[in-house]
Amino acid sequence: MKTENIFLAGTGAYIPPRVSAAEAVRNGSYDKERMESCGWRSIAVSDGVSAPDMAVAAVRQAVGRSGLGPEEIDILIHSCAYHQGPDGWSAPHYVLRSTLGTPIPALTVDQGCNAFLAALEMATQYLLCSPSRTGALVSSADNFGAPSVDRWYAHRDAVLADAASAVVLSKRSGWAALRSVESVSLPQFEILNRGHEPIFPPALTTGRKLDMNEHLEAMVEELGPKASEIGRDYAASGSKLIEQVTGEAGIGVADLSKVLHLGAGSPDFLESHLRPMGLDASLGGVDFFRDVGHAGAADVGLQLNHLVEDGQVSPGDHLLMMSAGPGIMITAAVVTVLEIPSWHAGGTEGSQA
Repeated sequence: MKTENIFLAGTGAYIPPRVSAAEAVRNGSYDKERMESCGWRSIAVSDGVSAPDMAVAAVRQAVGRSGLGPEEIDILIHSCAYHQGPDGWSAPHYVLRSTLGTPIPALTVDQGCNAFLAALEMATQYLLCSPSRTGALVSSADNFGAPSVDRWYAHRDAVLADAASAVVLSKRSGWAALRSVESVSLPQFEILNRGHEPIFPPALTTGRKLDMNEHLEAMVEELGPKASEIGRDYAASGSKLIEQVTGEAGIGVADLSKVLHLGAGSPDFLESHLRPMGLDASLGGVDFFRDVGHAGAADVGLQLNHLVEDGQVSPGDHLLMMSAGPGIMITAAVVTVLEIPSWHAGGTEGSQA
């Protein structure tokens, strides 16, 4: 979807204190071989701060930087990859009450690691549906400190981190323009995130721990030789999607200045995901993520905020934001930097409680 007059007005982040991966190895929480092969140096770990409360901090920062008043924001979409709080409760309305305090719609996009960009696409479409709408707020947060998660081993290649990010979209002005955004699904691989786990009763109600490695093993067992098709079809779909969003933005892949992606701890791992799609892994942010971890749905927003705060973008830069989540669903967007926002100077990697 080609977008016109949709701008990024402000970004925000909350990154809690880090825990050293080497220290986790020393105390027996993590495996030394995994640490060395996956590349993680430290992981952001929240000490009791909930995902929605981290989101509140990121949202306050993003709104404060945006120049928009609460009355100029027409929707709040909160995104996540893991459970946010009590059953039957609305996390986005908690974030809304704690920040804007206005009667606008507040929704959740729970689409795994792709949730932030999926929410960004939804927010963009919401703004474009009515000429009277002026702004949208997208937040993302996850806390993997629950008893049902072993953050060091729940995923084969990643260590799960706690963090939050946020972005404010405006139809009036901003430091960057959203040029295009689009999604694609590969539903034939839905089993990838389910494995042989029963759909009912929900795993959390039975005390079952999160184990994405088990899901992967079950998927390989069920699909047999066809399992090899996942990488091929994923790369082909991602490549086609990238070609679409860059074309809609009026640029080529060679014009991209940065690639924003899900958290990766090693250049080799990132290369194995990006190169089949025709992307240069050196445009990614491995150095940033090695000291943060994989923060669920918040990764792309965290990297975006970091690049601006750290002075790593310049006017005219074209940024590709891309993520994937259960489904499989892939979302990609192109952002063009128009100017360096005043708040970048002296910025930090994110608010901390």
